[in-house]
Amino acid sequence: MSYRGTRVAILSLLLTWSSLCRADDPLAALPELPFVIEQRIAHDQTLFTQGMAFDGDTLLESGGGYRQSRLVSRTLLSAAPVASIGLEREWFAEGLTVQNGQLLLLTWQQGIAQQYSLPELKPLQRFRYRGEGWGLTSDGTHLIQSDGSAILRWRDPADFHVVKELHVRAGGKVLKLLNELEWAQGWILANIWLSDWIVGIDPVTGKAAWKIDVGELLSAAERRTADVPNGIAWHAPSGRLWVSGKHWPWLFCLQVALPPIAPAATPQ
Repeated sequence: MSYRGTRVAILSLLLTWSSLCRADDPLAALPELPFVIEQRIAHDQTLFTQGMAFDGDTLLESGGGYRQSRLVSRTLLSAAPVASIGLEREWFAEGLTVQNGQLLLLTWQQGIAQQYSLPELKPLQRFRYRGEGWGLTSDGTHLIQSDGSAILRWRDPADFHVVKELHVRAGGKVLKLLNELEWAQGWILANIWLSDWIVGIDPVTGKAAWKIDVGELLSAAERRTADVPNGIAWHAPSGRLWVSGKHWPWLFCLQVALPPIAPAATPQ
């Protein structure tokens, strides 16, 4: 896509988001979950963060941008990467997740999902798909992908074919701009692009049931050099939510009590 085309696409998405900010905001009626900031640690501010996920205690992160996309792994003890690899110059890296001991990465408009070994980050199998890639997570059996619309797609990790689709709604209205995804205690967590909200989505009904506001994590001065929130990683052993964003100087560890999800909403 040309730069002009990209600007037009972004403007269109901005106009779409502005509709959510009116009085009929579908998120307005959702209960907001409180949280406590337990830690704030240094984050690589050069990363245009597109996805985050844990592999044990190792944090994996993708940074986007043409000619600058890369994968990074690190511990929570140091901002220095354990491993870092640059990606193909024509790729714009997007969301990632860990499935069956391997990493899978989406690309924005290249229609490529690339598998990598862990912890080496060596390229393995490559899949092709139609449409855009935004966020990616795993429920332990299938991959779950967003593309910026209100639709989530479950994909088979063996060949990346679509198993099912789920339309997401909030307050009875379509909820678009679903971006970075994370699976946490039976919920699908999603950043809503161009907003400070993370929402919790029931993976069976598609209903967004609650929200978290991360808009105050950065100071006003820090926000002037940072972009939108876009990074959710659930650390299952500690039950903590780690969040960051594009060009953010910090990673935040949040203590937040996720509400229980109905047993019927948990995939079998």
